Amino acid sequence: MYTLIIMSPDKNSVRQHVIGRGHLLLLSCVILGLFFAAIGGFSYGLIQKRQRASTENELQTRMAKEIQQLTQAKHQVESELATVNEEMNGIRQMAKKIQEALGILGQGGDLNITASPGESAPQQTDISALTDAAPDTQEPQKLTPSILKEELQALYNYINAYQQQLLGYPLILPVKLQQDNGEQHAFWYSSRFGWRNHPITKNREFHQGLDIKTRAGVPVIAAADGTVVQVGKSGFLGNTIEILHEISEYKTLYAHLQGYAEELKVNEKVVRGQIIGYVGNTGRSTGAHLHYGIYDTKKERWVNPITYIFDQQPTFSP
Repeated sequence: MYTLIIMSPDKNSVRQHVIGRGHLLLLSCVILGLFFAAIGGFSYGLIQKRQRASTENELQTRMAKEIQQLTQAKHQVESELATVNEEMNGIRQMAKKIQEALGILGQGGDLNITASPGESAPQQTDISALTDAAPDTQEPQKLTPSILKEELQALYNYINAYQQQLLGYPLILPVKLQQDNGEQHAFWYSSRFGWRNHPITKNREFHQGLDIKTRAGVPVIAAADGTVVQVGKSGFLGNTIEILHEISEYKTLYAHLQGYAEELKVNEKVVRGQIIGYVGNTGRSTGAHLHYGIYDTKKERWVNPITYIFDQQPTFSP
């Protein structure tokens, strides 16, 4: 047993409390419990603080790494965009050169077809109204894919219209030498345009066309888009076909034919490369060949067909 004496400051009152050993032990336990609780709470707070600091450091490190990655990605995208922009500018310059070559910008450009002295050559038809292309008089816009697409679309429209114009000019050899079965026929010019001694009459006369020598039965094709204006026999020329090409104002003649394409008739529209007949030996002729002529309806005269054949060279010479 323990006695606890409590005395007032003036010593007028004295109190005594008897404390048993059990109570003293309980009090000691309580005090120790509070002490350890305080230590535990302090340690827990310190640990939490350190964990928060560690988490913040980890977040900062992660954010710094992500920022670095984003910065690198940004630089890469900027580099790629610069490359794309440079390529688009290159495409724009190429398109402008094509426009200049075709005469869209008023800086030249024609069919570049030359004729012999005194002969007629196809004239370029003005088709600028068919496109949206305009002279490059404004300050260049900031290039974007949509602007580039618009510029190239205008160029495509012009080229497409230009090509449609060219299809109206007789610019190909009017015989189909490459057959569907793979067979390739040879040809040569047996009699050219101009003065000659006729092979039958022996008289000197002006040959108004070009004789293309090849095997009988070889398909004859239209040299350009146009309208059939004559099908039938025509004196010494035998079986003939005449086609008017409205765009170029030329007329082509195909003579000495063996026969005509099935159902070919006057006023029928034909396109370049379409089979219209077959090489033959009708009329006044010494052998199977095609007499091919080109007539300039504006100048009312025959012109040299060789001037207008760009796709073939003779396989053999006589």
